[in-house]
Amino acid sequence: MIQMAKFDWDAMKYFHLRIFLLPVISLSAGFITALLVVPTNVFMFLFFSVNTFAVEEKGDLNKLYLTLPIKRSSVVAGRYTLSIGMGLLGLVTGIPLAILADCFSLSHYYGPIGWFLPVITISYLLFSVFNLCMFPILFKLGYSKGKFWGMLVPIALFAALYSMLVIISSLPGNEYLLFNILEYASQNMLLVNGAIVMVATLILLFSFLLSKGLYAKREF
Repeated sequence: MIQMAKFDWDAMKYFHLRIFLLPVISLSAGFITALLVVPTNVFMFLFFSVNTFAVEEKGDLNKLYLTLPIKRSSVVAGRYTLSIGMGLLGLVTGIPLAILADCFSLSHYYGPIGWFLPVITISYLLFSVFNLCMFPILFKLGYSKGKFWGMLVPIALFAALYSMLVIISSLPGNEYLLFNILEYASQNMLLVNGAIVMVATLILLFSFLLSKGLYAKREF
């Protein structure tokens, strides 16, 4: 599993330098509020991990896998391992980026540190949901056939959710809506964050099992 993840990472070395563009994109989300930086960064790193499908198809690696003693389930597990690793990297780097973004954001963050925990768990939920939207389709159809539904549609959905959040937060009377939600989450730490983590984990597990089943039946 780790070896397959490393193989995928090495295979997309052409894209490695592009990873430095991700923090720039994530920082742009901080113009509204620094709280949006972490989930945006997690999504951007998840999206970056999709490059493995592009490299796989361009190099015709699927046929190579069939000639080697590699199980298809190992290919799926390796790609999910890399994806989760990228998501964790997005989470870790997103926190200092959020602190930096707070220096120039329109709505400065004055809340307690405890509010960052629900931001992290919600970022994990976001990662799981969009992983489910992207990976099973790409494992089933491949990059060329699946990039519309497995990439472009999730990106459009993410942009729509982001825009909706900005619009709702800017409406009169809703200026503190996001802060009120975070305050409730901090007062019910175990219930809210525990539920989010559990749901996110189940979604990610379902995504993996679905991808595993679809890739096992795929014909090359």
